[in-house]
Order: sequence, then structure tokens, then C-alpha cells
Amino acid sequence: MLAFVIGSCGAPESVTDPTGTWEGSIAGEGLELQLRAVFIMEGGTVTGTLDIPQQFARGLELENFVLSGDSLSFSLPSNLGRARFMGAMSGDTLRGDFLQGSFRGTFQLVRTSMETGPAEREGEEVTITDEDVVLAGTLTLPGGEPPYPCVILLSGSGLQDRDEYVMGFSVFVELARLVDGAGYAVLRCDDRGTGGSIGGLESFSDSVLLHDAGLMLAHMLEDPRIDPDHIGILGHSEGSTTAFMLAAERPDDVAFVISMAGPAVPGYDLIPSQLRAILAMEGFSEEQVSDRLEAQYMIMDAALENDSTLVDSLMRAWALEEIMALPGDARESLGDLDAYLDRAVAASAASTLDPWFENFLTNDPAEYIRRVEVPVLCLLGELDIQVIPGTNLGPMQEFLADNPRALVAVMEGANHLFQDAVTGSVDEYAVLEPEFTAGFRDTLTMWLEELRNSGD
Repeated sequence: MLAFVIGSCGAPESVTDPTGTWEGSIAGEGLELQLRAVFIMEGGTVTGTLDIPQQFARGLELENFVLSGDSLSFSLPSNLGRARFMGAMSGDTLRGDFLQGSFRGTFQLVRTSMETGPAEREGEEVTITDEDVVLAGTLTLPGGEPPYPCVILLSGSGLQDRDEYVMGFSVFVELARLVDGAGYAVLRCDDRGTGGSIGGLESFSDSVLLHDAGLMLAHMLEDPRIDPDHIGILGHSEGSTTAFMLAAERPDDVAFVISMAGPAVPGYDLIPSQLRAILAMEGFSEEQVSDRLEAQYMIMDAALENDSTLVDSLMRAWALEEIMALPGDARESLGDLDAYLDRAVAASAASTLDPWFENFLTNDPAEYIRRVEVPVLCLLGELDIQVIPGTNLGPMQEFLADNPRALVAVMEGANHLFQDAVTGSVDEYAVLEPEFTAGFRDTLTMWLEELRNSGD
């Protein structure tokens, strides 16, 4: 109260400077999206950009910044209607409400750095060129005399830079240090269209990912400092599928595979398992979960039939149900309901009918995993809600049963990034320590050291 009286008498209001890089997520209605924001305050004016890696979106310009004391709000223009973020800062945490059309949720961002540009990296810069594709990356070399065994890192879904920077945790930077410590060289590259890499994203399919992984492998095979008989591929999440594909297609060139939280089932089975876990975590009843799953299966089936009319109808019904559950004032804020539904459904249906999505639903990792005969280390996180052990552990063990040099293990207490987690939710990534669990570190380094010493 006293602060209010002083403020009203003309004293300048104290505001919190949000300048820096922030990592976090949006959560609500069974959806979790990772976010990375950069805010800059100059002369009392705030500007910023937003990355949404899972939607292949980078550098989106934010608008309508309002900074008052510890409160910060801003918006993001979109063809689905303006997305509004209304939050409050407490130290290096910004949390609040998110609203876009009929969708309501919460968001949380944690300031991970006061810097607003890329950090200086350890290692040497690498450029790999092939026609209209340029991959920019970093190569780290261990101590000792060459030639060195090598591990190539492949990131998961969405646009990722070479560090696989997720909510304050540079996953691939820490991996490179671990692997380097075990005596291996490490190559990691920015995905196409990210960082220093360029190339078309109009067909971001398995074939494109396999092609780019093959470029990285070819580059290492030609480097005289690298032992060509001891080059392995480490894939995280969907990068694991690409690693198995490359090992199956080029058995003479890939010496081993490491799968970090890699799926063993097609997307048709993976998506419902993710949705069930997220909805249950958010407190949805079993009946509500069943209804959502039924709708999800219907949409996927329609997508596989390439039935645009049915996809449109199902998504419109789902969106309308969500809208009608909103309070009256929230519904009114959407404006013309039919026009809003047209915009929302058009955008969602387009991505659902994209050939990439059909490929994701039907591509079965088993086809490649069964063919891999080189040593394999497959690690899953006990609390992972994106690649759930209950769905993937059994199939992975089955597909690798005939490979005597395969090890499959679940890391206790680990999430999808192999951090020590509480629930495994994406929403908590940014508040966890940016480091791997001790079990993950020990398992990975011991396996690599034993592999190097065995000569495999």
C-alpha cells in the first residue's frame, strides 16, 4: 500500500530489466511446447524474439511489450489469432498466463543468460557443403595422438542448433564433453535452416535427415585425424531413428550406435502415449483422456487416408468443443466464431496432411533396429513423457534381442533430456539443473571406454 501511495505522488516506477535469453514452455490442455525468448531493453523500450523448435519456428518477432514493475506482457501475431503472454517476474523466472483463441494455458520462462547472442563454443568450426546444402558445426578432439574414434551427434525433432539448447541446458555441449573425456572426437552440426546451416526445409523428411547425417559421416571418414573404422552415431529422441537408419544402410561405415531416448514404435503409437501421459499429469479424468485419445486416433486415421474433408471436420468439432467450454467473455474475445474456426482449422489441417506427418506416423524404427549388428547402447529415461519407457522399452529389447553387443537400460529418475527430474514434465526442464544424471554419465562413459579398449 505504501509503495502505491509513493508511486502515485510522482516517484518513478522501478521496473525489472528483462534483457537476456529465457528458456521455458507453454503448458495446457495436454499440450507442452518448448520456448526460447530473447528480450532486449534499451531506453525503457523492450523488444524480443521467440523460438518454438517443435514447430520449426525461429526468430519470431514479439510485439506490444508492456513492462510495469515486475509485470511483463507481450504478444505474438499469428494466423490463428494473436497469442498473448501475461506474466510476472520473480528473480530470473517469468511465469503467467497464455491465451490464443480458445486455448488457455500457462507459461514459464527462466533467464538462463544475460547474453542475447550465441555463446562462444569450444572446438573447431566445420563446414560441410553438398550442392544447395551447407551444414555448419563444431568438431571437438580429445587429447592424445590421432587417429581418434569419433561420435557424431544427431538431434531430435524440430529445428535444433548444434548444441541442442533446450531451456537452459546445452544437451550436446555436455554430451561432447562427456564423450571427449572418454577419448572420442565429437561432431555436431546445426540443423538445416538453423544457426550457420542452410538448405531447404520444404521436405523435412526422414530422407533429408538421413542425407544430412550421411554428409556428416562422409566428412569424418575423410578427416585424417579420425579413425575410419571407429565412427559411431549418437541420436537423441527422433535422431535415434536416423542413427539406426544410417547404421542399417551403411554397416561398413558405422561402428556403433547410441540411442538416447529413442522411440521403438511408429508415431501412430508414440503420439497417443505422449498425450495420455501429459493429460494424466494435468489431472484429466480417465473419461476425458479416453475421449481425447479417441479423437486423436480419428484424426491420425483420416490423415493416413489423406481425407482432407474428414480431417477438417474432426478438427473443427474438437476446436468448437474447446471454445464452447470457455467463459462467455473469452468466447466473445475471439470475434467472428466461424472466421476464427476457419483460420484455426486451416493451419492445423495443413500440418496434419503434410507428407512429413504421414511418414512420422507410419515409419517403423523396428525396420532399421533389427538390421543393426554393431554394438548398440540404448538408454531411456524413467520419467520421460515424450518417449515413454512403458511403450518403448519392451519393443526395443525385442528388436535388439539377436544382437549380443546391445545394451538397453532405463535411467532412474531421468527425463527426456536425462536430467534428474521430479515429474518428467517439459514444464520443469528450465528449473532443473542443466546437467545429466550421475547414472547416465557413468553408463555412457563406461560403455564408450570399454568399447574403445575392446577395439570394436
